[in-house]
Parts: sequence; structure tokens; C-alpha cells
Amino acid sequence: MANIKKHTIRKIKKSTGFCKAGKKILKKKLKNVFKLINTFLIDDSVENLHSMRIGIRRFRYVMEIFYFCFEPKSYQYVYNKAKELQDFVGEGRDLDVLGDKIKRVENEENIKISENFFSRIDEDRIKVRQLIKLELIKFIENKEVNKFLTKTK
Repeated sequence: MANIKKHTIRKIKKSTGFCKAGKKILKKKLKNVFKLINTFLIDDSVENLHSMRIGIRRFRYVMEIFYFCFEPKSYQYVYNKAKELQDFVGEGRDLDVLGDKIKRVENEENIKISENFFSRIDEDRIKVRQLIKLELIKFIENKEVNKFLTKTK
């Protein structure tokens, strides 16, 4: 028996139609996003935020491939929600990286940056984390998002 590749989706055969395959692929990607969201809601670590960002991005980009397989209004709604979520998560990720990069520059250049500056980044990071969590909960509970994969053309 041949090795099953990491990204193989078992329910898709060579004879599976494009849109039918797309629906199965997106269902798997969305389930993964929901799993990553739940993981982040339990532990909002930098690593979990980054993993979730990647998962949301992969879901959204795969949506772009199969856009014509779905009812346009429903597709656009879910696509916009995924993009908004990706933007929120990206802002959180930017704040995670910003503090680390500035501390590295501070050490490399042997300069002193005010602790107030780092405190401000941490305050913003905490606020954005709370906003992200709220948006994540809205996303996983959104009826249109949950119905999306049942609405095909």
C-alpha cells in the first residue's frame, strides 16, 4: 500500500467532482480552524496565536480557489468574516513580534528604551488579545459560517 501523504483527504477520490472535493477540503480546513480557535481560547500563547493565524489563512486561501462552487452571497459573507478574523489575529501577532524585535535592537545597539514603551506594547497586546478572543467566539458561533458548507450552487 502506498504511503498516504500528510495532506491527503481520504474521502476524495480521483472521480470526485471539483466542487464536491472543494466542499470536503473546506470542511476539513474549517474544522481545523475551529480546533485551533478552541486551543487558543484555552491557552492564548504566542505559538497558539501563530498557529491559528496560519490555519485561518489556509482556510481563506482555499476558499478563493473554490469560490464559484458556493452561493455568492454566502461565500462573500464567510470570506469577509475569515478575512476580518485574519486581520485581528495578524494585529495580535504583530504586537507579539514587535516587543521582541525592539528588545533585540536595544541589545544590539546598546541603547536604553523606556520601560513605558514596553509597558504600552504589553497593554495593547492584552487589549488586542481580548478583542481577538471575542471575535473568535463570534466566528465559531456564527450561524452563516456554520451553514456555509451546506450551501452550494
